[in-house]
Amino acid sequence: MSEFIYSIFYKISDVIVTVLLLILAFFVAWLVKRLLIKLLKAVKAETLLSKLGIKESVIKTSVQFAGKLAYLITFLLFLPGVLDRLGMSSVSHPITGLVNTFIALIPKLVASGIIIAIGFFIASIIRDLLTTVLKAIKADELQEKAGISASENTSFSHIIANMIYALIILIVMISAIDQLGITTISNPANMVVTAIFNMIPNVLASIIIITVGMFIAKLVATLLESLLAGIGADALMEKITGKSCEKIVVSKLLAGIGNGLIVLIFLVQGINVLQLPVFTEIGAAIIGYIPKVISVIIILAIAVFSANTFETFLIQKYPSAKASQIGAKAAVYALAFFLCLSQLEIAPVIVETTFILIVAALAVAFAIAFGIGGRNFAANTLEKLEKKLENKEEK
Repeated sequence: MSEFIYSIFYKISDVIVTVLLLILAFFVAWLVKRLLIKLLKAVKAETLLSKLGIKESVIKTSVQFAGKLAYLITFLLFLPGVLDRLGMSSVSHPITGLVNTFIALIPKLVASGIIIAIGFFIASIIRDLLTTVLKAIKADELQEKAGISASENTSFSHIIANMIYALIILIVMISAIDQLGITTISNPANMVVTAIFNMIPNVLASIIIITVGMFIAKLVATLLESLLAGIGADALMEKITGKSCEKIVVSKLLAGIGNGLIVLIFLVQGINVLQLPVFTEIGAAIIGYIPKVISVIIILAIAVFSANTFETFLIQKYPSAKASQIGAKAAVYALAFFLCLSQLEIAPVIVETTFILIVAALAVAFAIAFGIGGRNFAANTLEKLEKKLENKEEK
């Protein structure tokens, strides 16, 4: 009986101690949370975070999160002792291991946090300094001279500064992950950063090539427009089409095409410098296709000129033969259409077969029309020939 009463009192004492430990755990955790939040406010952590460019709402959330995290860690430190007093060692041991692991990780987390904070601070300073320097050397004016209109957020100085900022942040984040010992993330990330650094010279060379190309294209386009306007090329469209085309200025049109071609060539060369096989092949294909497009433009110009010339000739010689005028013009356009498709190598087999069939059909139609239309003429001719033969035989 005495042993039973003793065991009851022992259990009651364990429960009381457990309750006291829980109360102490909650109190200490609450106290640590309050002290940490006050400490962060005392050292003006919110001001420091705001200088890094972090939003105010995120800063407040981060401070509260740090306090709650400290509360949770403190409570977990007491929890294994509480569970042991209740005889739940099978539950307390995993929690103890978790807490020990987390405590061992705290220095790494602190180091990682310091690296991130310093990295963001340095990156922000470098971004602001770089933006100021680029504006001081008038880098944005180069963008305007190249004919590229841009706002404040899309200016050269802003874009380059943000690119450098992002690169620094990437390096900082990888260094922070390295501190945590998470190699599954840090190793591939380090490889990516190494590849980026190896590619930076090629990217800079590509940007220089494209920028120089834009300058050259604009200069050539301006000179070409002046030259074409000076030799009277603007009247060429009227000669080709036979109509007045005030909306189409040939000098500006050809200058724009030349500008686009030069920019395209330099763009492809800039992409080739990046040594990206897929884009290199695409660029080579585009450059190789340009002569075919030029040939098509020439064919179309000749076709329009020829069609209008034939139409004018037929109108002057045979004013009433409107069907012939339309037919001749349509025939020239049809021939030009097939020549363009053949030049562009669009379904060459189908195009050639269709063209042959159309020509054959026209030949057959012409033969039938000639045969039917010349039937009486042929009959009269044969009759005369027969009479001549009979007269010769009688003599």
